[in-house]
Amino acid sequence: MIDKHKVLFVQEISEGEFETESIWCYKVNDEIFIVDNIPFIAKRISLGDTIKVDYDKNEKAYYFDDFIEVSGNSTIRVYFNDENMIKSTRKKLDEFNCKSEAFLERNMISINVPSNVNYTPIKLFLENGENNKNWEYEESCLMHEY
Repeated sequence: MIDKHKVLFVQEISEGEFETESIWCYKVNDEIFIVDNIPFIAKRISLGDTIKVDYDKNEKAYYFDDFIEVSGNSTIRVYFNDENMIKSTRKKLDEFNCKSEAFLERNMISINVPSNVNYTPIKLFLENGENNKNWEYEESCLMHEY
């Protein structure tokens, strides 16, 4: 049976202001987990990364502590000006062999670019959409060279 838990990632979003994202992770042992979601808020983390966690007994929650091994995947976020573009954009990203997750309340998606996928055509697609004012994108955890 797969042992999955939410791990809390505390992210500073502006000076003195923090936001916490809970991300599903596979439990390897009491301190080692593997990220099983594409992050929306947490930066510098990607699907498949192996991380160390701390367990807070009072809160009964796991918190991100450090990296053990990075997956080589990249995490890209896209913020849409028109929510009606989300579905077609995700379909196009599937054609690039990239999975995505939608956060509709924020008109955004988070994209996993697997380590074995060429990032150059994806970057060109994202830049084109940004130049056309369809969206803005952020390379939250860029592990690819292009």
